[in-house]
Amino acid sequence: MRLSLLVCLLAAMALSGADTTDRTEMQTELDAIADSVKLPRAFRLIHRLVGPSVVSIHTSERFMVARWGQGLEEREVETGEGSGFVFHAADGASYIVTNAHVVIRTDREKRFIRDRATGAPLWYDSVQLATLDGRMHQGVPVGADPQTDLAVLKIEGVELPPVRWADSDMTAVGDWVLALGYPLGIGYSATSGIISATAKSTGIYGARGYESFLQTDAAINPGNSGGPLVDLRGRVIGVNANIVSRGGGNVGIGFAIPANLARRVAEDLQDDGLVSRPMVGIQMSEIDQTEADQLGIPSPHAIRVTLVLPGSPAEDAGIKDDDIVLAIDGRPIGGIQPFRSRIAAARIGQEMQFTVWRTGVEQQFAVVPVAEEDLRERIRTLSLEAATEQRVAWPGYGLLLGEDQQRGAVVLRVAEDSPAARAGLQASDRILKIHQHGAVQGLDGIETLDERTELVLDVFHRNRLYIVRLRRE
Repeated sequence: MRLSLLVCLLAAMALSGADTTDRTEMQTELDAIADSVKLPRAFRLIHRLVGPSVVSIHTSERFMVARWGQGLEEREVETGEGSGFVFHAADGASYIVTNAHVVIRTDREKRFIRDRATGAPLWYDSVQLATLDGRMHQGVPVGADPQTDLAVLKIEGVELPPVRWADSDMTAVGDWVLALGYPLGIGYSATSGIISATAKSTGIYGARGYESFLQTDAAINPGNSGGPLVDLRGRVIGVNANIVSRGGGNVGIGFAIPANLARRVAEDLQDDGLVSRPMVGIQMSEIDQTEADQLGIPSPHAIRVTLVLPGSPAEDAGIKDDDIVLAIDGRPIGGIQPFRSRIAAARIGQEMQFTVWRTGVEQQFAVVPVAEEDLRERIRTLSLEAATEQRVAWPGYGLLLGEDQQRGAVVLRVAEDSPAARAGLQASDRILKIHQHGAVQGLDGIETLDERTELVLDVFHRNRLYIVRLRRE
């Protein structure tokens, strides 16, 4: 028995010695790895470099409250908080970009509220900004763009360090990022993660919004909205915007507006208070895998051109109906939303190379975007000039129609206080389809439709397609 116990004791001592040796070797190896990995050092430097550019945003509204026996009293109620960052500083002022939903009023359905007279988005009554050193500043509204969910305001009397922008088109899945901001009212914080996906759309901004988000698993919580998403070089690659979560908190699915789009919009707002939207003048549809296989195109991540607008940059470049756009400036597009966002991030007057699939061959076209208002005026002028002497009048609806070499019928004149005027139709609009009648090809066959008590039309109005219902007087 004693011999057996002695053997077990010696074996245990040997194993203990071996375990200690293994643990020491593991710790030594781990220390060497930690010394060689520079990621923590990079994170610390990013905080020191970019942190002073990040601000906390606090919004409030003023209300008149009736007090018993004392009349009306004004009260200021805090309505929300978020983050933002300085992207430009000059002439004694610092310009901050953030999410529009942080500083613009919204209704219960989270839709932006606009001034009834001007249509401009309504800012909260007061926007206070706090910097990393704890100082408070009054934010001065500069401009907002609800379609991209971006807004710019400024601090007067101080020049804070601005951030550097990255080329977000170069971002790839797996890249390390930091999300900086002021979440949940707990003060400044930095969270790390990777880029989980690019060119993502959630539908949160609706059909007219621009969505081609960078997705990250870096923690983004309420209050982080408007803060920067930063790469390992300390450059902003996105503006933290929203999350997908059933409970409202972070679950590792956060989305940021790409830097290329954010920078383009922020600089426009800084200069003019408004965004001059770049346009190329096409309507489009998605391509699915079946269509891609039938057409022989290399990828379904493309868009089909369904309509090239007359006088548009696309027409000038030689783009045609049914062309398949595969890439812009050599970078593949991921569908309609990424395509729209890529155009929205472009510079007006700066050439873009479109890679187009036509009749089984890839071709290159140089397209130069123009401002939306310029494109609208081009279309209006060409449509009215090209209309022939042939006319069709629909007096019951207050419309005079003509035709040209393009599809549909051109609206030449809209009578005041007519059904068409009340529906918002304008001269140079184009009627492409009449429901229960079919596609409109010039004026043939539509002369007697004025006799109908109601018409439902597909109308191309201000570069967008609308369904319009008209009731005859």
